[in-house]
Amino acid sequence: MHAIGEMFGFAGGIIGIATGLPQYFRIRKQGNHDGLALSPWLLMLATFAAYTAFGLMANSPAIWVCNFLTYCTTALVVFAVKGYGIRVWAIVLALGIGAAALIWLLPPTISNIALVIVTANRVPQLIRSWVNRHTAMVSAVSISSLAVAVTSMLCWGAYAILTERSFIVLTTSVAMGITLATALVEAHIARLAKTAHLA
Repeated sequence: MHAIGEMFGFAGGIIGIATGLPQYFRIRKQGNHDGLALSPWLLMLATFAAYTAFGLMANSPAIWVCNFLTYCTTALVVFAVKGYGIRVWAIVLALGIGAAALIWLLPPTISNIALVIVTANRVPQLIRSWVNRHTAMVSAVSISSLAVAVTSMLCWGAYAILTERSFIVLTTSVAMGITLATALVEAHIARLAKTAHLA
């Protein structure tokens, strides 16, 4: 079962690598990032770097390889919003190195608490989407990106169950709940924008 679980982990990770790409392309296509909160993407950088360190410590290639690559594609969204200046590169690298170092150096109990907290990285976007729920603006938030994230999380959930990693079940459940709620609110905003456009 462990080998099958690792396959689900790699599937979730490979799918997860693509999470940032629909968001990146949506920002580039629209030419703006209206309705998109940048802070979740910065928090996701820290999250993926932290899980890269966690995966190395847990000796799980599915976790560390995929989270490192997802860190890289997530950085694309930050660059799409803030540009490619040296200051932005410094922030991206500092978040990655800092988060990985904390997980590596902190006692396991504290690092696990930190991992649960950073797993809730989409909460700022959920709040921003909720605040915007009655607007008829075209949001830059990519529902496709959210759908890719949920698909990835489903695979990670299977990985966690099959490899008996209850901690990953917990963190995946938290992330999935927040992401699904955000997707529902954004779908509502998209319907309002479409209705207003047709009127």
